[in-house]
Amino acid sequence: MADISKPRAQFQRRTIFIKKNLQLRYMLLIVLSVLCGLTIMTLELTATLNELFDTYPVLVQPLYDQFGPIAAQFFYKIAIYVLFVIIISAVLSHKMAGPIYRFEQTFRQVAKGDYSQRVHLRKGDQFIELQDEFNKMMDHIQADMEQKKQD
Repeated sequence: MADISKPRAQFQRRTIFIKKNLQLRYMLLIVLSVLCGLTIMTLELTATLNELFDTYPVLVQPLYDQFGPIAAQFFYKIAIYVLFVIIISAVLSHKMAGPIYRFEQTFRQVAKGDYSQRVHLRKGDQFIELQDEFNKMMDHIQADMEQKKQD
């Protein structure tokens, strides 16, 4: 029987993409959501500027004259923003994919008959509550099996 009271050593993952397909789909959803929001904001800004130009052409003309350089800076900043979103989504997807990978590995060991297996996630990972419930379940299963052996 494994010593459950002894804490397991902290481990560090060295790869960003643990479950590549899951993580890339998750990242794509985040990036597409952000791009959709940016597109709506850009269209709204353009419509508002067009309305202002139609209503006050003399007052807004200097702004329209500067629109080219402003638009170039705007799209440059958007590209940097999207790059940050991609990096942040990679980190967030890693915090989900890592625990899922750990659960899969533990499930495989349990399926082979090793009921002493427990899931140990890193601090800050997602699914900590699921880890706790799984480990409690495995404690009960292991205790029941040991009780049946004694009977």
